[in-house]
Amino acid sequence: MRILHPTDFSSTAEIARTLALDLSKRLSAPLRVVHVQRKFSEGDGRNYLGTQLYAISADLQRRLEEERQLETKVLRERLLHLAEGNAVGELVWGEPLPELLRLSREHDLVVMGAHGANPFDAVFLGGTAGRLVRRTSTPVVTVRASTTTTSIRRIVVATDFGEASLHAWGVTKGFAEAGTVKLVLAHVVEGRGSDDTTAVNESLHAMSAGVAERLVVRRGNAVEVLPQIAEDVGADAIAVGLRRHGSVAGLVLGSRADALLRSSAVPILSVPMA
Repeated sequence: MRILHPTDFSSTAEIARTLALDLSKRLSAPLRVVHVQRKFSEGDGRNYLGTQLYAISADLQRRLEEERQLETKVLRERLLHLAEGNAVGELVWGEPLPELLRLSREHDLVVMGAHGANPFDAVFLGGTAGRLVRRTSTPVVTVRASTTTTSIRRIVVATDFGEASLHAWGVTKGFAEAGTVKLVLAHVVEGRGSDDTTAVNESLHAMSAGVAERLVVRRGNAVEVLPQIAEDVGADAIAVGLRRHGSVAGLVLGSRADALLRSSAVPILSVPMA
């Protein structure tokens, strides 16, 4: 198990780092704390100005280079401070999303803060985290600013008995088998259906095969019900399976997936199918 924690040094990222460190210790997994910094010459008005004035003042260019070196030193020192225990800090140069996609392929789990600042945040999980979740093939734990969780010891695994949720169950079972995480297997019945949940419970028992410590069947809107289940059973995260629709990754919860990722104060473990 190899864990990646991308950070932008925000308060939300710090919450995610706490979870990443905890998982790293309990899973005996190496942790890589990474900050992706755009190259100074890209998209920076100050540096663009410095480049234009280079022909006029070599001294100005020298001072600009010194400023860049100082900023690089500060970033590396911050990363060194954030890397505790068996964690390592690394400064990576480039565009955040492509670099994180590349790095995620070298790891088994990504733990990161989720926040964004664009108009689509009201509809989709925004920011780099949202785009990474949709494109990576590596499981990602997304943490919101409202999260108070400091350790993931119990996970609610959502299932509709489809291929994606079965895959998510297989991945989370690995945590349970390591003896560090307990699992609750949950199914939410939406819409009007029979009051007889016998068949659902039988399917949950078969899927669990004795691994889950508890099986839960509830009715209602999954976006609202799953966080409530997590609260009721004392779970620290909710795991959902991802399946791809063309170039877009959709969760097992269909059109409600982004709403769950955006609204849940409980961290979400998104498990994409390869």
